[in-house]
Amino acid sequence: MKLILWLRKYWWLVPGGLMCVVLALAGCEGGGSHHLSDGHDFGPNDPNLYVALGDSITAGSGLASPSDRYSVKLAGMLNKTVLNAGYPGASSGEVLDACYNILDDNKPGYMLILVGVNDLIMGYGEEVPAVNIRIMVQACKDNKTIPVIATLTPVFYSYARLSDGVERLNDKIRQIASDLDVALVDLNSAFDNNPIYMQTDGLHPNETGNAVMAVTFYDVVN
Repeated sequence: MKLILWLRKYWWLVPGGLMCVVLALAGCEGGGSHHLSDGHDFGPNDPNLYVALGDSITAGSGLASPSDRYSVKLAGMLNKTVLNAGYPGASSGEVLDACYNILDDNKPGYMLILVGVNDLIMGYGEEVPAVNIRIMVQACKDNKTIPVIATLTPVFYSYARLSDGVERLNDKIRQIASDLDVALVDLNSAFDNNPIYMQTDGLHPNETGNAVMAVTFYDVVN
């Protein structure tokens, strides 16, 4: 765990060729025998298929290359398929609709859910996305897909006005994880309120931020 925390802050100091070795060592810390999938019945789902579900942050809007997306970086770390299902501009309700279709059509083993900031932008408040995230989690469980939910990344500059809403929604997301006994990826804590991880719009993580996201997801799902 300490190694993962170090990587979140200093990942760029590790030469690319050594990253997989470092991550393998990180997976061995503390015995490393526990996995989300232990004892899980995947039913007809593919345990080697992960879906990154969300909005433009998941889609990687504003990044120079699709390879900069957290989903692509995570796929390389896991050596598994991570399907990017990011829908720019989508509300949590629209992402929920997509979630049902993905569960039916793709039958993923894991669903990585990062959603809610567009609801705040649209003025829907925190309760609407919180309810929709709960529904997504239950839909995944009913499908025998393992749900993993993430807190929102921080916002800056012209989006700083949403900071209080992001904080309140993140508290709700943490509570959902506790209530429904699902894995939580705390991206907000990993970013440590540092704008160095963000693009100039203050909303979308940059390449460095996406690398931090990938490592933080890896820490939970590996």
